[in-house]
Amino acid sequence: MATTDDTVDVPSLEQLQTSLPVEARRAFRRGFYFKKVTSGLCRGYVQANIAGVQAQHADDFVEFCRANEGPLPLLHHSQPGDFSAGPLAEDSDIRTDVAAYNVLKYGEYVDIVPDLLPFDDVLNEYAFFYTGCSFSFDKILLNAGIHLEYADNPDITVSMYTTNIPCHRVGSVQGPMVVSMRPVPRHLVQVAVRATNPLPDVHGAPIHIGCFDALGIKDVYKTQYGDPPSPLKEDQIPVFWACGNTIKEVLQHTKHPLSFTMYSDCMYLSDNPSDSDSSTVIIPDGEQPVVVDMVDDPYQASLVSEAVLQKLKQLQNVLRDGNVSVGTHEDDGFMKPILTLSHSSHIVMAVVLPQKKDNGYETNGFMGTVALANMLQAVGKEVTLVVDAESYLHITKIVKVLVQKALLQESINVVQFPDTSNSSSARDILTQSDGNTPRFDHLVMPIQRSDNDNRMCKQLFSAAKDLNVFTFQGSQQCSSDVYGYAITIALYLLGTCSIHDRYRRRGVGFPPSDSELQVFKAALPSIKTVASVLAILQTYGLICNTGTDHKPTYEDPRSTIERLYSVLK
Repeated sequence: MATTDDTVDVPSLEQLQTSLPVEARRAFRRGFYFKKVTSGLCRGYVQANIAGVQAQHADDFVEFCRANEGPLPLLHHSQPGDFSAGPLAEDSDIRTDVAAYNVLKYGEYVDIVPDLLPFDDVLNEYAFFYTGCSFSFDKILLNAGIHLEYADNPDITVSMYTTNIPCHRVGSVQGPMVVSMRPVPRHLVQVAVRATNPLPDVHGAPIHIGCFDALGIKDVYKTQYGDPPSPLKEDQIPVFWACGNTIKEVLQHTKHPLSFTMYSDCMYLSDNPSDSDSSTVIIPDGEQPVVVDMVDDPYQASLVSEAVLQKLKQLQNVLRDGNVSVGTHEDDGFMKPILTLSHSSHIVMAVVLPQKKDNGYETNGFMGTVALANMLQAVGKEVTLVVDAESYLHITKIVKVLVQKALLQESINVVQFPDTSNSSSARDILTQSDGNTPRFDHLVMPIQRSDNDNRMCKQLFSAAKDLNVFTFQGSQQCSSDVYGYAITIALYLLGTCSIHDRYRRRGVGFPPSDSELQVFKAALPSIKTVASVLAILQTYGLICNTGTDHKPTYEDPRSTIERLYSVLK
């Protein structure tokens, strides 16, 4: 065991706040400050989470860190029997240089020890992993004018929570993500985002802003790690970063016979300085992240790049120029629906065939629905259609043909809305068998043109609101296909935005590959694909060749698509 030779001068905790990391490591090595949390110590230097795993699992752990770079940015991993920290520090021994260690057997905590020397007989068969810690950017946030409560009190640390977000599994290595939370005044949230975005080695930008229930956190004042926050002030937004304590959850869920990690928030203190001013990092033009409001109550925001946000606003302008309503506020009718769609996984789209005419149906809106469903599938969403009884047979047949002709990525489940006034029908469709758990996280509804449409849509809308399912409904001016095309292009822009993509997937998993990006691009509506959909509708007699004024009852898509496509140039 490490010695506690009191004859050797040891820096005080106050001195350690501004000391070199080697001084803190030497103090820990001699047995001082057992279990001392390192938040606030050696400010301005990179701190690291650690894990010691059997060498036979090391390759899986490396890949696991690469697959989950948000919570586990890998700074260094040692070879079996190497107890130095490689490029992270000189004069270092990972067996002794942390204030306290957890010992786990088959995923269960069995001991807390001041050093790992008692395990020397097996440690030559272990590799140690060092992953970035958000304590490293505390000084940067403070310099940016963001107050951190725990920075003023050495007896507390940041609030941390286990979430419902699973990490990307590699082999047997698995577990949920942990996040840290810092309350930030609303007007400083973007400052916090931009201050940490250039620092991927210590978790980078936040992975969630706002409503904590979306992360499976039921009570923000009950933490799994760290200390609870003081009551949030009215102007404060909870901002969540991926957290390195994820590694503890991973070791617990992976259940190896024997493994090691740091105790509580006793991080490894490296010699590498963290960037004291991330504003000096050069960000390419248009690639700064922008915080965009997504949900008002409870508040949630998303992130997009400056360049993509500009293109989304250009899409809005095209819609306005075409007299298509996009809401009274610039984000209400367009920005918020596309952001909530992008963040959703399971989409249900209520679809009705337009009003019947003497020689068929009006078709305005249906081609936009097909384009939107195709793009939703391309970017990885599950799509279900709910249709009324009159439309069911037509739509199921058309969907089969659309898949056969590759106008949809894959088949879509079509559900018939019961021809009944029973208000529970909508809830039955939107929930799992227990009648309470939502099957979907977003409902897209069409323009309502008839009493039958109104009944189905009103019941679905009411049930979705009761279940806290995101809901978007087209306005009267959205009866043409232009709105569906615009949302489709917007989803493409978001799917190819690296800032939004990382935020949407919470920093776990991988960005889209080149082949996946090509799938996104191929799903964009084109004059050729729209013409193919029109031909299918004509085959089934669902297009009026002329209306009462002898003009086509569907909109010629060419000029619309050309205007929308101009945004992509």
